[in-house]
Amino acid sequence: MTASYTELVAAVRGDGEGIVAAARLGLDVSVPTCGEWRMPDLLLHVGQVYAHVGRLLGERVITDPGSKPPVPDGIDPVDYVAAGLDELVEALSSCEPDTPVWNWSTEPDIAAFWARRMAHESAIHRFDAQRAHNLAQPIDAELAQDGLDELVDVLAPRVITRDQVELPVGTLSLLATDEGTWHLRLDGHGIERLNVAKEPDVTVRGTTSALLLAAYNRVPWTSLEVEGDEALLDGWAKALRF
Repeated sequence: MTASYTELVAAVRGDGEGIVAAARLGLDVSVPTCGEWRMPDLLLHVGQVYAHVGRLLGERVITDPGSKPPVPDGIDPVDYVAAGLDELVEALSSCEPDTPVWNWSTEPDIAAFWARRMAHESAIHRFDAQRAHNLAQPIDAELAQDGLDELVDVLAPRVITRDQVELPVGTLSLLATDEGTWHLRLDGHGIERLNVAKEPDVTVRGTTSALLLAAYNRVPWTSLEVEGDEALLDGWAKALRF
């Protein structure tokens, strides 16, 4: 699945509003999918990302801008996310998909990169915010399918390089019960896509949403249907933190 630019921007808006709605249920809760974070920590993170990317897009930044802008002192976390979301969506909407804008990956430096990245950032953190109140809803299947593509092709290589991650070694097959198949070879230092995997070390079956959430360490791999070497999945969970 390749979502259109307009669809990705709509996904940012929808899941961003989901984060705000969950936050308004109460701030004094832990976010069990994000380590030691509590709800304000999650909101300040998301708000900072929205502000940063909104500025890149709005100012058409074409070279590495360095660090993200600091979080304003004393800011209300919910207001920060809501305002950042509005600014981000406005900035995305002011661009064409091929508008030149810097990004940190090896992908083309265009606005479409950020529409895609922010759609998946928003979907995962919407799940986090809802999970904090035990109200988590799955990620849209088509968006989750693209989310797995983006994780394997773009985000995981970034994390592996940035954090000097050492991966386990083995072959992993992810089989979606709705749509999509991902055959992956982990070689200790990277992830390679395979067209087929005749004898994978481990196979995982589940909805596309569940596969994506497991790959992001939001739900345990063992909550899906697993056949084969679970140690490979444990190694993934320990090595890749998003």
